[in-house]
Amino acid sequence: MGLLKSIGKRIDWATKVEFDKRTGFYKYKRFGKNIYIRYPRHFLEEKSNIWNCRNLVFHYYMPQAGDVVLDLGAGYGEEAIYLSKHAKGFRYIGVEAQPVIYECLANTFHDAGEEFVASPYVITDEETVKFVSQRSYAAVGETPAAYIDIPTIKWEKFIARYDISRIDLFKMNIEGAEKDVIAAITDFDIIERFIISCHDFRAENGEGEWYRSRDIVTRKLEECGYALKGFNHGIGWADDWIYAEKITGV
Repeated sequence: MGLLKSIGKRIDWATKVEFDKRTGFYKYKRFGKNIYIRYPRHFLEEKSNIWNCRNLVFHYYMPQAGDVVLDLGAGYGEEAIYLSKHAKGFRYIGVEAQPVIYECLANTFHDAGEEFVASPYVITDEETVKFVSQRSYAAVGETPAAYIDIPTIKWEKFIARYDISRIDLFKMNIEGAEKDVIAAITDFDIIERFIISCHDFRAENGEGEWYRSRDIVTRKLEECGYALKGFNHGIGWADDWIYAEKITGV
């Protein structure tokens, strides 16, 4: 139980993080590559990184050579760097809309190699989206006094911009907005698999009904011909993840 309690917590950073003068951010080594972070306290323990990737993100499907991975809510890129240790020859497009986190991700991907692409957009039909810089990542897009204009792009233009003809694994971890992105997708035929973090646990914790997304996401994916699998780790946030794979012939 000790490990499960620590999943997602960023601790024990004092001796493992260094300031990077070139970028103005902090960084640490993971699987031989640099991960750039905003604050030293954002250091993620390796055991937590591994647990998350093995038991959630890549539990049902491990990308392989020739695959395209699209990651909405890529954060600092920990999952991408984990994948780089366990697979080769894939293309990884990481989308991170929070501006400072995106800068860190872009530096992580720059150092990691040309197969990694960082993108700063919110995928939406809306013309404008505003965020606010806060310690709580979940709140960046839900504050009425938001003041940071974030670049937006429609799904079709996003696909064209990054020359995407298929997506072998589409990961989303975007704090409740997964239901909005799912609703905006017009060409599910190019997407083989999803791994999505729904956020009903936030609603259950009293943080707002806006976060509730599991039923909407599940219904849409089933309507579009995907077979779904869940998780049963006994941890609220972890068990809100959904894996979906296209049913052959649908």
